[in-house]
Amino acid sequence: MLSLATRSLFTDAKLRVVNGMDLKFLWLDIERFLLENELKIDRAIKKFVLATSLDDGRIVASAGLDENVIKCVCVDKKYRGTELSLKVGTEIVKQGLEARYDDLFLYTKQENSKKFRGWGFSPLVEIPGAVTFMEYNRNRLSDYLENLSRKKKEGGRVGSVVMNANPFTNGHRYLVERACRECDWVHVFLVKEDVSYFSYQDRLNLVREGLCDIANVIIHEGSDYIVSHVTFPQYFLKDDDQVNQQASAVDALMFRQYIGPALGITVRYVGTEPLDKTTRMYNRVLKKYLSESLCVQKSIQLEEIVRIKCDGKVVSASRVRELIKEHQYESVRSLVPCSTFAFIKQNFMSSDKKKDASS
Repeated sequence: MLSLATRSLFTDAKLRVVNGMDLKFLWLDIERFLLENELKIDRAIKKFVLATSLDDGRIVASAGLDENVIKCVCVDKKYRGTELSLKVGTEIVKQGLEARYDDLFLYTKQENSKKFRGWGFSPLVEIPGAVTFMEYNRNRLSDYLENLSRKKKEGGRVGSVVMNANPFTNGHRYLVERACRECDWVHVFLVKEDVSYFSYQDRLNLVREGLCDIANVIIHEGSDYIVSHVTFPQYFLKDDDQVNQQASAVDALMFRQYIGPALGITVRYVGTEPLDKTTRMYNRVLKKYLSESLCVQKSIQLEEIVRIKCDGKVVSASRVRELIKEHQYESVRSLVPCSTFAFIKQNFMSSDKKKDASS
């Protein structure tokens, strides 16, 4: 644990960088402080910068780090308007850069974005009256888009699919095949976050193997600019519906304002399921922000494709994961391509057999 004392005319507090066992010990205190300020703690955070009062030791400010995303930023009402926010921000940025991340990101309410500009962050997209997505390294996005544009292909209709592929299923394959039949080229993007049942690298390999026979598909590695609902901060939003709506809106605007133009994408394909409320909402928000006159960039059409079924049930990655947990591997076989099943057989079935042999 690192302690940094700071005294000034406006604040009288000590900065502490906590992780590991120190963080576990202070977790309930941090959670209580955030709740007092109508915020929720994010359990993915592994490191916090805290400011504690020199008078009574109570927490008066916080900022957390979840990989390269800053979350749970809060300053006690008594200390707002002082330089304490900047001191906490300077330290959390320092911690992120010392952890060798080449860029840092944060999401905040739009009305708070000015404060984070003072931390050195710049807005990438803003959802009016809601969320602003911000980045620390101003050059990284332009470098990413320049590299992306090298994979641009000419065509009258250029499609795209964004997927988690956890794991890659026949449903993913069907969606991409449909897009490839209707488009000159199709760009496939994988969500980068590595908190899935299957690791990011394994998911990427399965997508590549599962689509290797399709000539007009281009597979892109994951990036911080393909927004993940899993890593999207929830601490300042009241419920899951708000989280899903804001994450979908940021996803759509990032895609429309930056990724789509770099590759000349004209249409984005998604799967749909009439009985799934979350999927329905996600697609509705995507359609709004991809197509309506909310920004100067050209609109991108959203093409909703009914998901395929097997034995009367929608083919989904969540269903595959559930069957794996239940060791029903033969039921998995009909839901995934041969390459995915071979991976599951090697990495899950074989480990089960070893457990059985040792028991």
